[in-house]
Amino acid sequence: CESLKIIFIGTQLPEKIRVKSILTVRKRKVLNALQWLHQNNPLYRNIIINSSNMNELPDDDIPECLWTTMEISNNIEQTEQERANYIPDPLQDAQKSMDNTSVPLATR
Repeated sequence: CESLKIIFIGTQLPEKIRVKSILTVRKRKVLNALQWLHQNNPLYRNIIINSSNMNELPDDDIPECLWTTMEISNNIEQTEQERANYIPDPLQDAQKSMDNTSVPLATR
């Protein structure tokens, strides 16, 4: 969980049962995916699957490290600014593209 951060906006952490469907990790599926990538993707050919890291993953649950690093924020403005740095807003240029009525044509 060194590179993953989960921030909930509100006054308290949600109950585990409410977020289990979106945060659950299945160790077997992660291992199968890594093994498939190792065999089929040249960018993963030289990876070594760390068995101690794999053993820390739950069989079918939310990893403990996610619970210990979760944060609560009730500062919506600050949270939106932080979010803007991580994920580009797909609707940011939506109006621009809707205003463009010209269609480029190519002739041969």
